[in-house]
Amino acid sequence: MTGRSRRRAIVVGAGAWGLPTAAQLALRGHEVTLVDRYGVANLLSSSPGPTRVWRHADATPVLCRLGLRSVGAMDRLAARSGTEVYRKVGVLWRDHDPTRLLTTLREEEVEHVEVEAADVGRWLPGLVPDERPAVWTPLGGCVLAAASMAAQGRLFREAGGRLVRDEVIGIDAAAGSVELRDGGRMAADVVVVAPGPGAVALLPMLDVDVPLTPQLEQVVHFGSPDAPHRYDDVPCLFEGAYGASPGFYSMPTPGRGYKIGLDVAVRGWTPDDVDRTPSDERTHETAVEAARLGFISDPVLDAQICSWTDSPDGLFVIDRVGRVVLACGDSGAGFKFSALMGEILADLAEEGEPDADVGSLGLARFDGRPLVDRRSGHLL
Repeated sequence: MTGRSRRRAIVVGAGAWGLPTAAQLALRGHEVTLVDRYGVANLLSSSPGPTRVWRHADATPVLCRLGLRSVGAMDRLAARSGTEVYRKVGVLWRDHDPTRLLTTLREEEVEHVEVEAADVGRWLPGLVPDERPAVWTPLGGCVLAAASMAAQGRLFREAGGRLVRDEVIGIDAAAGSVELRDGGRMAADVVVVAPGPGAVALLPMLDVDVPLTPQLEQVVHFGSPDAPHRYDDVPCLFEGAYGASPGFYSMPTPGRGYKIGLDVAVRGWTPDDVDRTPSDERTHETAVEAARLGFISDPVLDAQICSWTDSPDGLFVIDRVGRVVLACGDSGAGFKFSALMGEILADLAEEGEPDADVGSLGLARFDGRPLVDRRSGHLL
């Protein structure tokens, strides 16, 4: 606790951002209670599953910079927990016009290679070329998401953190308290609210009016039990929209297969929708995309429904509201920053000043601006 006073902290949400924050605060010597209705990394959250894409190939400068910082945070988590939490296999980004991406990578001095359309197979062996160029970034790969969450959970428990399974039905930002459906009122010096799609119900309690759009998406693994490591070292692939394809992201899941997620929702998320049965139609659509790539030789192995929560501009929402630290709007990119977000939110909970990048993600950016849905282009 050198240089810090011990604080009572409540963290709402035990997923990809909340659990690492709770672990960080507990490791720093604070008294931490982690609250989640369904428990850590539950199947209804946006954090379950074995892998996520980890990349710095992002046309948005702030996300590119935070992506670079995430490497150090993942390394610190790995060292502290003794667990491998990410693998560097590289990322190939193929799209019609990668100009914005290339501009950001040059400005942020991220190592990359511009790849001609006919040469994509050199960087991802077996990938069938089309007329689109690509960008190769060697610094990128897959987050071992399940291993990462398990490591954070162990650190949290070993540091004396307490998990409460209950539903939050009220938050008082001025008092620093939460009301639980079964457990009554809990008070703390600081409350961190990082509830994934559950933020939709909690923002009005904080008098925050930012429209969030939770969605359910599906990922599909291709592989064979006879060759579970076939794709372990295959690079990640990001495909922009192409013809009838909505575009997708894909990555190896070591020991399992190759995973593809189409960049389109299966349906909207609602609090009472607990059905996570994969869509046969979406599985078929994903298999069609896999077949045209050329390097996937195995059939569908399994499928999973997961969630993400869009903010209006596709950027995270991170700010303080009274004695609450708010973090929401992962916009489908949250897990690659999981370890880093734990450190950032813990710093804010200790009343540290946000740096310029984190500060740019605050609520003030929505003041007086018309809000437009980033996917549909419609006014919100």
